[in-house]
Amino acid sequence: MDGALWLPTIARYLLREFGRSFALCLGAFVGLYLSVDFFERFPGFLSHGAPTRLILLYFVMKVPLIVTQMTPVAVLASMLLSLGTLARRSELMAMRSCGVSIWQIGGPLLAACLAIAIAGFGWNEYVVPAASMQAHYIDRVQIKNKTFRGHFNESEIWYHGDGNFTNIDRFDANRNEIYGLRRYEFDDEFQLRRMVEARMARWTGNGWETSDVREMRFAPDGSLETSPLPSSALQLLETPEDFTAVHRDSEDLSYQSLAREIDDLRRKGIDTTDARVDLWLKLSVPFTSIVMALIAIPLASRHNRGSGVAASVGAALVVGFSYWVVLALTTSLGRGGVLPPPLAAWTANLIFGAIGLIFFLSAD
Repeated sequence: MDGALWLPTIARYLLREFGRSFALCLGAFVGLYLSVDFFERFPGFLSHGAPTRLILLYFVMKVPLIVTQMTPVAVLASMLLSLGTLARRSELMAMRSCGVSIWQIGGPLLAACLAIAIAGFGWNEYVVPAASMQAHYIDRVQIKNKTFRGHFNESEIWYHGDGNFTNIDRFDANRNEIYGLRRYEFDDEFQLRRMVEARMARWTGNGWETSDVREMRFAPDGSLETSPLPSSALQLLETPEDFTAVHRDSEDLSYQSLAREIDDLRRKGIDTTDARVDLWLKLSVPFTSIVMALIAIPLASRHNRGSGVAASVGAALVVGFSYWVVLALTTSLGRGGVLPPPLAAWTANLIFGAIGLIFFLSAD
């Protein structure tokens, strides 16, 4: 038995126990998340007179994203719960007495978590973006009645005013900033006579503060005259609230769509630091399940017959909370330019993965 790397009977048994616990924990965490979110948003639903149908549809559309967010914690809790139960029944002790190593116990479970990570990436790529975008639309437009008279796609916003069209490359709802603003003004014969552009505009609370404003005038003979303008020369009547109706968060975009947006913004000279951090997070977050398993398997194997379920859940909460604190910290450093985007997204996985490997080596 020492030479066997894969023990089919034991592997099936471990996977069955883990699968039951994982389904239970994931369902419980998703239900808890929905309950808390519902009660937080309930006063807003009442103030806007939201119908029950839209409220239910909104939360249904949020479920795919919640599943993504809760999966790593569910993996950690279910590992501790299933293996902790086996330890209390002395089944793990019996396996170890028969020569089954911690690696042979953890191998099938790590393989299952790798499958969960790969499936999670596909889930995030093809299911979460469409569902999240629909949830935002229901919340912003159908419930809160935020309307925007314009057109938008993955990378641009267009809307028209009195004799002009305005184009925006990107709106950052977190910072209330607009990047790549251009206004095209036409004469009565719909001939382009002037274009005013600004590198960026920042909402101050009372209005937009623009920077690097310049004007380009088109003469009838085809000549072009360019000159700088004061920041007050380009005024926007819209507020950040108006743009939230069409704002798309990073979870609204797939990995491929976000990568295309970053390339487009980079060509236009717009800072893409935040977007590049989000792009790398789309790769690193699904593999959090493997990191949680590396920590949970040796931790749960140390439980004795007196260990309770509360200890497993408590350990899951402590480790899970610590992981997300580190991830939030490194993500903030990445957005601030202190850490490169790949390092900002993967540091938490590297740290907690190393801790898990140390646990494995000490438990073997």
